[in-house]
Amino acid sequence: MKPIFQVKQISKSFPGVKALTEVSIDFYPGEVHALVGENGAGKSTLIKIMSGVYTPTDGELIYQGEKLSFKAPKEAIDLGILVIHQELSVANHLTVAENIYLGCEPRRKNGMLDRKKMNRDAQAILDEMNVDIQADMLAGHLNAAQQQMIEIAKVISKQAKIVIMDEPTSSLSEHEIQSLFIQIKKLIEKNVSVVYITHRMKEITEIGHRVTVLRDGCKVDTMQVKEVTEKEIVSRMVGREIGDYYHKKEHKRGKEMLRVENLSKQGVFSEISFCAYAGEIVGFSGLVGAGRTEVMEAIFGATGYEEGKVYLEGKEVLFRTPKEAIRSKIGLVTEDRRRTGLLLKKKIRENIVLPSLTRHRKKLGFLNKAWEVTSSRQYMEKLKIKAPGIDTVVGTLSGGNQQKVILAKWLVADSKILILDEPTRGIDVNARSEFYTLMNDFVEQGGAIIMISSEMPEILGVSDRIIVMREGRISGELSREEATEQRVIHMASITSEKE
Repeated sequence: MKPIFQVKQISKSFPGVKALTEVSIDFYPGEVHALVGENGAGKSTLIKIMSGVYTPTDGELIYQGEKLSFKAPKEAIDLGILVIHQELSVANHLTVAENIYLGCEPRRKNGMLDRKKMNRDAQAILDEMNVDIQADMLAGHLNAAQQQMIEIAKVISKQAKIVIMDEPTSSLSEHEIQSLFIQIKKLIEKNVSVVYITHRMKEITEIGHRVTVLRDGCKVDTMQVKEVTEKEIVSRMVGREIGDYYHKKEHKRGKEMLRVENLSKQGVFSEISFCAYAGEIVGFSGLVGAGRTEVMEAIFGATGYEEGKVYLEGKEVLFRTPKEAIRSKIGLVTEDRRRTGLLLKKKIRENIVLPSLTRHRKKLGFLNKAWEVTSSRQYMEKLKIKAPGIDTVVGTLSGGNQQKVILAKWLVADSKILILDEPTRGIDVNARSEFYTLMNDFVEQGGAIIMISSEMPEILGVSDRIIVMREGRISGELSREEATEQRVIHMASITSEKE
């Protein structure tokens, strides 16, 4: 079989940076070709070259045996090369059909939009995909998984030959990921070539045929997925053996740090009760929409609750604002770090000290600059944040280093309890491994962590106990020894353990 697309000796340079160096890869029809590498390895640059966003400095692009030179992304789209970005490009104010045919709407002979045909054709694609979505629905009313299906429908409508998927499962639950894989397999059956970018090793072994590893802008290797282990892929990515990925240690469980009793909020969550102890990581699992984030935001004082009680080290508390929770030594690492966790245009030091400003002002209210600099440098070094210095703008950092900055700000604030919502989403395997080490260090020193995660290997690998939620209720709890993927999925799919 001949490759449908080839990159040959592709190099790309920017002022002061060589992003890609002589990268050569063949992509074949009817296969999933996984593309992996740490943040900064060159994956994004490569797909931008393949889709006509960037022009290579050197090398050749060959499509169906002919050399290409894209002047604009539209030329790639016209050839059937389409990208589904991590940040979905769905227009919430348009219908599903309008999204699917955006920019190529069917028209009558008089040039007017043929809405009836557009809805009919869109519905035919959705029915073929076997998804429960109506073409005339507003896209903004759909969840992330359903919007992902709209993106798939778009590539089908455009009769794509090559589909590049950039971290397509980053916002999906385990069940929704399996639904996505069904659609990918259907694309493969149509002889479409799928380029699949991910940090999740499990997905590569489940859906991939071949995998190419990039490191520091160079191609390390291309391998048959069935002939390589996850550990071997990771070691090629980071250039060394990574050892125990989760760094899980046995910790002695200490005193009760947080107790929640019968917490309820109508239509959101009901009768939530659990404890978190010093020296442990409590994992919260469940499908997207189960109410995990909403419970934690309520405890933290961001949204509130209507019934129930929260106890901090045995004393009842009611946080009306996040500021009150922070004052009581609770930190929250939010799911969307770029929108709610960081001030992207501010410096590292300004972000790190943000929750602690009120405690470290001088008598006249001025900021204690010496403390700010010392604390920022100390935690930048301790957490191994890779940046030129504490005055580096946070928005320029990789995802893993941004996440470390968020963790640093709660450590500087002397937090005793950390609530982590999808803490490793969108960061590479090496950064994840480092983050797990930091989590274990925190609980080893007497802290308590509550971690929400939709990634089954992470939940099983990191947690001391696992609490499972479904439809706003706790459906079960498992110890580390009891927990298996099957048991967690089962609990996430029923209403309670007794059913």
